[in-house]
Amino acid sequence: MREHLDYIRTYKEALRLKLNATEDLLINGRREPKERGICRHLLGKIDRAVIERAVAREPLASDPAARARMLAGAIRLTADIGVLLDYLETLAQLRSHSEAAQAFAEVAARIEFASLSAARLTRLLQVLTETFTGHDRVQVLFGLLAQSAFRSAFDGAESSLPPAIADVFAPLRAVHRRLHDEADQASPTLLAHGLEQVLSAPDPILRAYAEPLRGRMLEMTLRPEMPAELTDRAATVLLSSIDKGGRMYARIALRRASLLLARHADEQALGTLDELLRAQPDYRIAGRWRTALAAPRVARFALMDEADGGRLRRAFWLDGQRAVWVRTADAALDKRLTDETALQARVALPGVAAVIDHGVSGDAAYVALNIAARRVELSDARALGTVAAIGRILHALALAGVALPDADLARFLQTGDDPAHLVLADFDGAAPVSVAIAVSTHAGIATDLARTLLASETHGLNAELTQALDATPDLPTLIAALDHALLQPRSH
Repeated sequence: MREHLDYIRTYKEALRLKLNATEDLLINGRREPKERGICRHLLGKIDRAVIERAVAREPLASDPAARARMLAGAIRLTADIGVLLDYLETLAQLRSHSEAAQAFAEVAARIEFASLSAARLTRLLQVLTETFTGHDRVQVLFGLLAQSAFRSAFDGAESSLPPAIADVFAPLRAVHRRLHDEADQASPTLLAHGLEQVLSAPDPILRAYAEPLRGRMLEMTLRPEMPAELTDRAATVLLSSIDKGGRMYARIALRRASLLLARHADEQALGTLDELLRAQPDYRIAGRWRTALAAPRVARFALMDEADGGRLRRAFWLDGQRAVWVRTADAALDKRLTDETALQARVALPGVAAVIDHGVSGDAAYVALNIAARRVELSDARALGTVAAIGRILHALALAGVALPDADLARFLQTGDDPAHLVLADFDGAAPVSVAIAVSTHAGIATDLARTLLASETHGLNAELTQALDATPDLPTLIAALDHALLQPRSH
């Protein structure tokens, strides 16, 4: 109370208070402040209106330093939000960073944010922008956002904030929501803007965040829509700070390698995978990617096995990090391969592999196919189902006006254990023809395939299928006979 009385004595003229005799004795130090009621009555005279009138008059009005000293004492007497904000605004004008930063923290701790209007919140944020810059501003705002009352006040006023204020704080609020698993519909651009501000902090400050927050921050930046420089900054500073033996590190490191491969930054991806495998040598996905980076390539496809006499090879698509198949041919056949690829893409039928890419790489023309499969595994028990599945694919292709020169098993791949799970991958020699010609051609090659694969008497072919194979029927008839044979018991 003596400090309050000293303050009133110093600014008695500026405040222009009307004092009674008892209050005058207190202020002049000739009476001890022992009576609570009298002291409270005196302090109650120094309200917001009195203070605002005082700072609006000379000499305080034109002297920011003197005004700041006067308001510093005033905020000890009142928790009025308007006076608190006046004090902060005055400090911001003085450009005294350390003093303003300390005062901001003290004042913010005293504000009842639940009762803060949108206008006053805007004033507070304006002071924050004038007092702090760069990562200091981020740290202060994140400190305020730790208070649920401030978050509620901000979210309620966000849509009405002036553009200059919203441009600064809306991106940071969006980042804070994501970091703390709050619902958020922020655009990638807004998030990127906020992350740029967060990541502008010195490395030690970023690494001082709790590991779960560091992990979430990394995962936010490791998205395809984020700018590459932002991703690189976060990964460079934060990835090594994550516990390398944990699942979070493995997940984030693999995601980082994925983005680098998609950007064709293979050397950097290799370094990330090597670091991951040193920490977790049994991580099989990383091991497969590492093996693919060391394999021979055609374009962006790592060739993972030999062709085994056919034209199709297992491959790993570096850009998409998935298993695919690649058909290769001599580069001189590029025009023919391009036409066949266009035909394959155009038919877009079930049972026909989808094309990812095609072109020429070195001395090889190639077609990459989006299919996870294996080569056809044929046995006596599977022969009937395999021929029936191929017959259906050939019939659909014929109805689309495309003819193949043969039904070689090497053209097909198997996507499951059932013989029916076959896909046509190799369009070598495929040509657009009339439906009638395609139907006739495919009936012949399907029958030839059936005769070859079903020649063994161990299949115990029934009379219907034997007759069909002798007569070279149309495809629907052959398929029906194969289906009927599949439904009947066979001798072994």
